[in-house]
Amino acid sequence: MRRVFLPSCIILLLSLSRAAGADEPLLKNQRHLFELGVFGGVWIPPEDHGLVADSDSGSGLTRHQPLKRFGPEFGLRVGYLPLPFLGLEGEVGVIPTSTDAGGGSVTVMALRGHLLAQYPAWIAPFLVAGGGALKSRSSALGNDTDMAFHWGGGVKLYVARWLALRVEGRHTLGPKKDTGLGHTIEVLGGLTFVTGWGAVAKDGDGDGVTDDRDRCPKVPAKTPDGCPVKDRDGDGVTDGKDRCPDVAARTPDGCPADRDGDGVTDDRDRCPKVPARTPDGCPPDRDGDGVSDAEDRCPDVAAKTADGCPADRDGDGIVDGDDQCPDMPETKNGFEDADGCPDTLPKAVKRFTGAIRGITFARGKAIIRRRSHATLNKAVKVLGEYSALKLIIRGHTDSTGTRRRNMQLSRERAQAVKDYLVKKGVDEGRLRVEGLGPDEPVADNKTARGRAKNRRIEFKLDTQ
Repeated sequence: MRRVFLPSCIILLLSLSRAAGADEPLLKNQRHLFELGVFGGVWIPPEDHGLVADSDSGSGLTRHQPLKRFGPEFGLRVGYLPLPFLGLEGEVGVIPTSTDAGGGSVTVMALRGHLLAQYPAWIAPFLVAGGGALKSRSSALGNDTDMAFHWGGGVKLYVARWLALRVEGRHTLGPKKDTGLGHTIEVLGGLTFVTGWGAVAKDGDGDGVTDDRDRCPKVPAKTPDGCPVKDRDGDGVTDGKDRCPDVAARTPDGCPADRDGDGVTDDRDRCPKVPARTPDGCPPDRDGDGVSDAEDRCPDVAAKTADGCPADRDGDGIVDGDDQCPDMPETKNGFEDADGCPDTLPKAVKRFTGAIRGITFARGKAIIRRRSHATLNKAVKVLGEYSALKLIIRGHTDSTGTRRRNMQLSRERAQAVKDYLVKKGVDEGRLRVEGLGPDEPVADNKTARGRAKNRRIEFKLDTQ
């Protein structure tokens, strides 16, 4: 009889589950389902459980006793699923057991609730997590109530819209003999009765848009109206994916090809392999020498060279066309630096570079002494003879007084020299001034002779 009954039950359940499978779309679209379930299983408590009355409870208990390793469990469950994949459940479970040594019967009651998350299909895996209380009644261990937390997982098999089989495992964290948490394992199975099903409109083409809203009920399309999206330019790329919906192009994004990615399509790009965000797709070239401005070191001077600059064989910065000595580099000394040839300073010019003797000032002031005029007049004459020379007039002081005052005084004295030279006819644009205060001494400021040397005016040829 058993040999016939068990296979028959299996075949019946498989048949019912296939029938339930046809309702899978209905399950995914349901809201506010109610469930009522019965369950049974095996309860496996820890050896060091805490289901024992406290020693001061008046129960007269003297020691902890382990429970039987396996105990039966029975219970009822109520569930509410506001969404097809999420719900709440409450349970009452009863575990009749006894101490391992046979010292007396123990009845444990589990009152708990939890959150349930499931995959809404006719085979529905799920997870649960929640908490509640464990209440024990025993003549051997006394009466006790403790908080407990649990989590677990399992699977439902909908054999019909109104009936599901359920198998699951639980891990409960509950009271322990001394301190900490004990670990209890439960293996449960049961039946769940489902109510609250509502009518769901049909979806003939299976596109997720029900027939009552689907303007194309026989053509699947995951769009608001159930119809395939339009293709205005007829290039085979629908408007939703077409970056150029009004320009026909049989490319993945519906836009004409742009090999260099510069935003100018190949049909308009005169340089289709060189990126340039210009109307014709070519890099700009102001001097028209064939070297784009981005790579041209001399963008305003035409030169058919790799860097776009005229050749400079000796590398002195003066192009060969302007260099009187193209194979010998210019000496950058401020004297005839534009001819491209090496040179040395004339003696008259050398005499007026460096510290200039004979230029003195009133003590602590920027007033040039009259005896300095002869020296300055000679400088005017040299600057007149060599009109291309440019000077930097540098003022220095000793370290007497504050640095701030010395910096100011040194600049004022350099400016006084410049003003004198300009008054004598030297072009102001050829002269610059610097005040360096006590920062560049040439002698020891601890002696009067050293301080006198440090108070000086220097002329430096300006090579800029």
